[in-house]
Amino acid sequence: MNVSSTFKRVLDRYGNTVVIRAKGRTEVTKAFVQPLRRRHRLYINDKVIPAGYFDNAYKLYIGDRRHRFTYGDGTVITCMGEQYTVVTGEEFIVGDDEVYVWAILSPKKECKEDDYDVID
Repeated sequence: MNVSSTFKRVLDRYGNTVVIRAKGRTEVTKAFVQPLRRRHRLYINDKVIPAGYFDNAYKLYIGDRRHRFTYGDGTVITCMGEQYTVVTGEEFIVGDDEVYVWAILSPKKECKEDDYDVID
């Protein structure tokens, strides 16, 4: 038994139910989605979040290694009635065994008509 199969069993038993909508497909799966509680500097979209700042808006996603996320790919993850978009993510590997994929999720923002006038 390798690390990834053991992790998959834990995920299936204790993970949150999530819906992943990406590239025209919808899949219901299990993942751990928890508030991101980082106490040191964190860079999200190249913006510095002040040290000690966390308001539970961003979430840490840990899930099945089959799901790959990249910023801006249009993936929407729904967990417990809340929708999120992917900020960043990558795989976690132990030895030669890819165990899981982690991602930082941001609350999905609905664009209002005024939002189109905002220039970054």
